[in-house]
Amino acid sequence: MNEKTFKKLIGERIKYYRKQENLTQERLAEIMDFNTKSISLLENGHNYIALNKVPKLCSTLNIEPYQLFVFDKRNLRSENTKKDILELINIMDNKKLNLAYRLLYELNEFSI
Repeated sequence: MNEKTFKKLIGERIKYYRKQENLTQERLAEIMDFNTKSISLLENGHNYIALNKVPKLCSTLNIEPYQLFVFDKRNLRSENTKKDILELINIMDNKKLNLAYRLLYELNEFSI
């Protein structure tokens, strides 16, 4: 992974978690004592966040620091979860399909 891609992925993670917390760029900038342009540049992959600012950012976004570095799209909430699940089901072999069924069945029985 090159530096440009890395910055872009970090920025996407920050933007994702900011939106999950219903924060505007302006509000996040205010909390972090940044200007809004800095947040925009960060989220668009043009800047890095200083390491000493990561704890405050993570606290504000209600995440653990490692979550900024998990780039697997499966960790993001899908806009169309049912469609994504059906696509996965369609490519599973019978063994995985049976396991998925058991997991979904038990999950459905589990009340939160």
